[in-house]
Amino acid sequence: MMRLPMIAAQLAALGVLAAAPASSADLADLLVGEFNNNEQAWQQEVDGATPLPRQHWRIERQGDARFDVARGVGQSAPDAPAWRMRVAGSRLVLVDAAGADTSCGYRWRTVDDGYEMALDTDQGCPAETPQAWRITARGLALTDRAGRVVRARRVARYTGWVALQRLRIDPAAAADDYILIRDATLHDEGFVMPVTDGDRSTGYAVELARLTYQNTRTSVLKLGIIDEASGETVSYSWAAPGAERIGINLRWIQAGMTKSTP
Repeated sequence: MMRLPMIAAQLAALGVLAAAPASSADLADLLVGEFNNNEQAWQQEVDGATPLPRQHWRIERQGDARFDVARGVGQSAPDAPAWRMRVAGSRLVLVDAAGADTSCGYRWRTVDDGYEMALDTDQGCPAETPQAWRITARGLALTDRAGRVVRARRVARYTGWVALQRLRIDPAAAADDYILIRDATLHDEGFVMPVTDGDRSTGYAVELARLTYQNTRTSVLKLGIIDEASGETVSYSWAAPGAERIGINLRWIQAGMTKSTP
C-alpha cells in the first residue's frame, strides 16, 4: 500500500498541492460549522447500495486559527472534540492536549469554490482523520483512509414548537388537550426528534431533512411525522431548501419551525 507521504509528494510534483493559498483567514472562516451526510446515506440505501454510515462533523473555532473537531455517527456529534487543529501557513496541523503542534497535518490550497487539503504525513494522526478534505460554502467532501468519499452538507438549525393531541395516547383526554413542546431544535440534515410527554414516549417523532425526490430530481426541505413503531413517515410537508420557515398542521399534530442559523 502506498504511504500517504508518498501520495502527497506525488501530488505536489503534479502541481496538485502547489503554491500556498491566498488567504488562511478565509479558510478558517469556512471551516466553522456542522456537516452531515444524511442524503448521501439515504440515496445509497434507495439505490440498493451499501450505504456509508451517517457522519456528523462539528468544527468550532477556539481562537483566531485554532479549532476543535468533533465527529459522531448519526445525526449529531459528541460535545468532546475528537482532536484539535490549527491553520499554520499553508498547513493545517493537529495539536496535542497541551496545544503544541504535532507532525500530523495537511497541505492545503485554494480551488474555485473553496479549499482542498491532502494529508502530507500520517505520523501520530488519529485513526479517524480523513486522508483528504474539500470544503466549500455548501459542505465537506471527506476521503477516508479506505478511499471512500463522504459528502456531508453544511447543516442549518431550526427552532420552533410541536403540539400533539393527547387523545393519541390517552383516550380519556379532552379533544382540545395538547402536548406542547415549546423549544424544539432540529437541523435540516435528517434530524429526528421524538415527541415526548415529559419522559413518556408518545410513539411519534418529527424529522427535518433535505432530500431529492427521485421522479423529479427536485431538492426539497421536508418536515415529516414519523410513526416510531414502524419507522414510516405518516405525513409530511415540504418547502424549498433553506426556507426561513416550514410547518405542518394535521390538527392532531402540528409543528412550526424557523431557521435559526445559516
